[in-house]
Amino acid sequence: NIQQHIPDFVVLEAELGEDPDKRDYIVSNEKIEATGFAPKHSLDDGIQELIKGYRMIRNSIYSNV
Repeated sequence: NIQQHIPDFVVLEAELGEDPDKRDYIVSNEKIEATGFAPKHSLDDGIQELIKGYRMIRNSIYSNV
């Protein structure tokens, strides 16, 4: 999804060894969806907001780095 917005985006994965924590953290949305909850924003909306935020940080008036 990110590459749709930033075609030159590259994902790098580094081998760090074996994680002793074997939990998978896969969750189910069944309970919250059963209440009628639906998200107001999509994953795509979130990606666009993050890109906008990172671009603001690169602007020196928004950064102290």
